[in-house]
Amino acid sequence: MKKLILSLSILVAGMAHAQDSFKYEPVANKAEYYVSTYNDRKDMGDYLKWADDFKEYLAKSDVYDSMRSVILVPYFHQNLQAMDSVWLNIWPSATQQFTAAQHWLQNGSSVLSKLPVTNSQAIDTYQWAISAPDEDGSNGMVRFADCKLKEGVSARQAFDAYKDFAAAAKTKGDNLGRKMIFPSSGSIAGDFDYTYSLYSSTVSELGAGADNYWENINGSKEDIALGEVIESCFNYRTYATMLIKNAK
Repeated sequence: MKKLILSLSILVAGMAHAQDSFKYEPVANKAEYYVSTYNDRKDMGDYLKWADDFKEYLAKSDVYDSMRSVILVPYFHQNLQAMDSVWLNIWPSATQQFTAAQHWLQNGSSVLSKLPVTNSQAIDTYQWAISAPDEDGSNGMVRFADCKLKEGVSARQAFDAYKDFAAAAKTKGDNLGRKMIFPSSGSIAGDFDYTYSLYSSTVSELGAGADNYWENINGSKEDIALGEVIESCFNYRTYATMLIKNAK
């Protein structure tokens, strides 16, 4: 039975294949998700004020220069009472991520003590970027789904199919970002192989992208080929996104 977490040995082995074994070579980055609820008498306004203080702290060291931070707010979700927000940090590499983690553990206690939320879960992941919007936006949307591959299909084969699909969709006016996400720690075990994210740089573009898919992309050879490697995707949930800090 397929499981939520692809072991790092499998992930590394897949990326270590000879480059000519696959059409595309994934470039892995790191991302950490902090699931939170507001503390008593706190709200998003308090969280954003804290984010300003957090950015002042970050500016004092260049170890955070490569980090991108975003707040995700649940919009379409199966349990809106389960969380108020998700804080997301994205890093180019594990080295940069954990260098900053060391700095945070040594110097961040004062900022952390003023955090107006309580984190109930922290998830560390690897991500393979498939496509990205043409422009970066400060307020967008992201939809996540948990996906299972068909028996015998590897993550690398799925990545190739996704890349072909995204390239073909681009010619039809698509402007959405896509990632394959592999949790490495902090996640809840489940019967899926990876989490798929589909995101837009503005709120409206996620809807426009959905209409464009059904009108111009559905049933294309690349769409069919993608369907041939994916068994199913489920547990869909959508969040509004707010950019807090961009990478330098």
